[in-house]
Amino acid sequence: APSTPDRGKATLVTLLGVEGARAEAEKRARKKAKAWIDAGRVFLGERKVIIASWQVQAQETWTHHGAGEVPLPRRRRYLKVYYEDPYLLVVEKPPGVACERTAQTLTSTLVDDINDYLTRAHPEVPFHYVGLMHRLDRETSGLMVYTLRKEANPLSEQFKRHSVGRRYLAMVEGRVAKAEGKIESVLVKDVAGGGKKMKALPGRAAGEGRPAITHYRVVERYPQATLVEATLETGRTHQVRVHLASLGHPVIGDKLYGSKKPAGRHLLHAAYLEFRHPVTGKKLKFHSKPPRDFQQTLEGFRPAVGGAKKASQRIKKQ
Repeated sequence: APSTPDRGKATLVTLLGVEGARAEAEKRARKKAKAWIDAGRVFLGERKVIIASWQVQAQETWTHHGAGEVPLPRRRRYLKVYYEDPYLLVVEKPPGVACERTAQTLTSTLVDDINDYLTRAHPEVPFHYVGLMHRLDRETSGLMVYTLRKEANPLSEQFKRHSVGRRYLAMVEGRVAKAEGKIESVLVKDVAGGGKKMKALPGRAAGEGRPAITHYRVVERYPQATLVEATLETGRTHQVRVHLASLGHPVIGDKLYGSKKPAGRHLLHAAYLEFRHPVTGKKLKFHSKPPRDFQQTLEGFRPAVGGAKKASQRIKKQ
């Protein structure tokens, strides 16, 4: 850092140069600090800090971790396993759990849970490979498949070709009029939404975004809500949430896309997953019932009288 000149002898140019150097150094330091925060490497005690404008208080302990050194509070959770062989693991992601670690992740992820499970189930293996094939939003629950060996990673090509069968259950606001339908649009980032949300443009807008197609059918109607099954023909970021909101029926609890009904999370569940085993070629199919919070909300919308079947039993089988 430049030394401070004697202000009684220094010229104006020298003084301005020193102050300018200080300002530039401070600017670089602030930029670096912001990058550390954005990368999730700054902690207040054991809590990760993701807000750069956080007010620092006296007697607080702040820590900066190098890349790859960031710890996360671990939460012991039950991992529901649907299928396991030497190459693949199919599990259920609980709501509120991130499927992978990002700079904004504040607690352990589903990958951490899987590593804990594999360590317990196969203690003789010193290192467990866990390959991420697809993603679910943090609040979305349901089926996910991970690879356990790199030889199984060609499974990702099935996701790229959209040959993987995926169906979701969604509780949406209002009564959906049509029994079934097809939503086709182009999804682009919504600049007005701060880059956190997507928006649907009608048809196939040339040169913009990525085409997205969702097929839906009504499973059950209630006075103020509808249970919908959505089948993906493509797999885009927030696709089901954006498409249902574009019909005027946002997923209940999805504040980002306009839901006005309170819920502990957006009520979206990945209920069906189908693909071919990347090594054996065998077709695999999995069904998952919505978790308790989803079911309880669903029952709350049902009229008190009537013997309607449970929604999870009314999903179309393929």
